[in-house]
Amino acid sequence: MRILKKRWPITSILYVMFFFVIVMPIVLVAFLSLRAYTDILLSNITSRTMQTLEQVSYSIDQEKSRYIRTVAAIASDNNLISLATSYHRSTQSKDLFNSSIQLENQLKNYLHDMPDVVSAMFVYRDGGAYYFEGTHFHNINTRINENLLKSTDLYQKTLQNQGRVLLFGSEENVLIESNDKYILSAAIAPQYERSFSDVEMIYFVIQAKTFENLAESTSNQDGSFIILDGSGNIMLDTSKDKSKNIEKQTIEQARNKKSGNFETMVYDEKMFVTFLTMERTEWKIIYITPYEQMTAQVREIYKLVMNVSAAGLIIFLIVSFFLVRSIVGPIKSLIFQMNKMKSGSFHVDLELAGPLEIYSLGKTFQNMTVRIQELIIERQEQEKLKTRAEIDALQSQINPHFLVNTLNAIKIMAMLSKATNLVEMTDSLIKLLSATFHRGGSYIQVFDEMQSLEKYIHIMKVRYGDRFKVEYDIDDGVTNTYVLKLLLQPILENAIIHGFYGKEAMGIVKITSRKKNDQLIITITDNGKGMEQRTMEALLHEKKVESLCGIGIANVNDRIRLNYGEPYGLKINSELGVGTEVIVILPLLSNDPDHSQAS
Repeated sequence: MRILKKRWPITSILYVMFFFVIVMPIVLVAFLSLRAYTDILLSNITSRTMQTLEQVSYSIDQEKSRYIRTVAAIASDNNLISLATSYHRSTQSKDLFNSSIQLENQLKNYLHDMPDVVSAMFVYRDGGAYYFEGTHFHNINTRINENLLKSTDLYQKTLQNQGRVLLFGSEENVLIESNDKYILSAAIAPQYERSFSDVEMIYFVIQAKTFENLAESTSNQDGSFIILDGSGNIMLDTSKDKSKNIEKQTIEQARNKKSGNFETMVYDEKMFVTFLTMERTEWKIIYITPYEQMTAQVREIYKLVMNVSAAGLIIFLIVSFFLVRSIVGPIKSLIFQMNKMKSGSFHVDLELAGPLEIYSLGKTFQNMTVRIQELIIERQEQEKLKTRAEIDALQSQINPHFLVNTLNAIKIMAMLSKATNLVEMTDSLIKLLSATFHRGGSYIQVFDEMQSLEKYIHIMKVRYGDRFKVEYDIDDGVTNTYVLKLLLQPILENAIIHGFYGKEAMGIVKITSRKKNDQLIITITDNGKGMEQRTMEALLHEKKVESLCGIGIANVNDRIRLNYGEPYGLKINSELGVGTEVIVILPLLSNDPDHSQAS
């Protein structure tokens, strides 16, 4: 709080303002823009990666289905199983050879369009096996001892799922001695009666070309694919440096969701993982890529933005320094001259400089000092003239009481002369003048205002005769409310003098008053000759003084608005040959405002 109350130099204020208004927004916009760009980039990369995974998963699904269909067809071929059993049961070399040739031909019929199949092995229940080396040459040794095969988990798993084709990855194919990373195996335990078949399991070794092509597509990238079967076993891992820790960590996070992405740390390196579950199977395909590789473009843009921003800020600070100096320097000079003026010296030696506003301020200060000296001289002259004017005003002032007393003397003389009309007219004029000269306040009750109007009407009737009459329709609820003095007399006078001028028929003026919400509405209507629109506008704007009290209709409108505001005032409606209606809109005042202000 003390910092806020402290008077800061304008230099500090401008530097702080520049920092918060320009520097901080630039830094904030740059930061938010980079964050937004990073989010958009990651979103686009993730979207493209998911599309790639969907395409890859489709290809793998197709290839896997082809393997399963072929293996299942072989296992369900009664003739082929019968030939394999005959081969096992043959004791004669000729029969053994014939069965082998027939069995090989049958397998070639199934596998001629599947060069991926390296070998097939028929394992017999009571020992022994039949080997088929495939239709194409593969530099892979797949001859496995059937007893060792029977001791593996995959063999037991296949027997437990009799009639189902199971695929196994490199983790479970421990008996195959090969440097090929893309070896799969398929196994099935055929469902036949023991009397018909001796085959306990058929075991296929497959060189998965689709997986190999997938690995080659990522060989020039830092990212890698991992394919898992439904049990979480690794079917394929294309990473160059395999790490069981990496695989376990990634598999664990991807296991419980069908698809998605997440970030993980591997040996202090941030990795971005995207995964997808294949539609037809429960296999998962996972793509792992270094986070730095994904955000390399963002980092380049970040460096560029930071360098440009830093250069811009340095230039801005240099420009700001000279700008602040050009503003503050002339202001300090102006303050020095003001202090001289404060001490009584009006000799200003100010060098005008700085921006237009500061230059204008200095120029204005110079003109002000000259004007002050002129005003001092004028003030001295005015004091002399004022003293003389007060003496002249006292000499020319007419005492209102003298005027009233004189009229009373005229009234007494008229009474002595028995001039009744003159007595009544003089009496009305005395009361009207008393109300005009009364200094007790600016407000009067509606009842008293109407009484004053009666006196004025009496004088006008003596002057113009019985050419007009006045009708009243005053709401009893407004007689005790307060209005400004002599408010209605100029309006009534205008109706009598101008409205009925040249009119032969009897003139009628109707005065009504009523309450409307919190307003007092007084309407003065006459059946005079009416007026044009421009005449009505002139009445509200031209301040001619032709009334007894020296107040015209425009002055009445101004008095109302000055006292109460724009919603109040006069409205004039008139039609030529029909008459005129003047509506006076006032606030409804139950108490005398003069007394309220005094208290």
